[in-house]
Amino acid sequence: MLPEKIYSDLKDVAHTTATEFQKKYGEPMYCGFADVLIRPARGKFIKYLKENDLGYNHYKGGYTLSWHNIIKGHDASGSQSMDLKEHVMQAVADRLKVYLKDHTIYMTSRPD
Repeated sequence: MLPEKIYSDLKDVAHTTATEFQKKYGEPMYCGFADVLIRPARGKFIKYLKENDLGYNHYKGGYTLSWHNIIKGHDASGSQSMDLKEHVMQAVADRLKVYLKDHTIYMTSRPD
């Protein structure tokens, strides 16, 4: 599948998951960050992310798919809720595993 199609699907998953989470829980106020870490940082999809500035190289190796990019255009884009971000980025990681079977993919988070 083309990298832009994969990214579009991931963005749809992120937006749908964020909407469902907000309807059910609102915006829990434990502030923090969440992203998806992809290892190794190679292949067509990673190249696409890098070329389009949709994340960054992780300091311990791999590539990080950024919350800020994947949620852009959604009402939740300004959210500080770590619970929301973790839920959304876990859904994105789970979907990405379908496409990148030869990579290790997981959600990472940290409080603010």
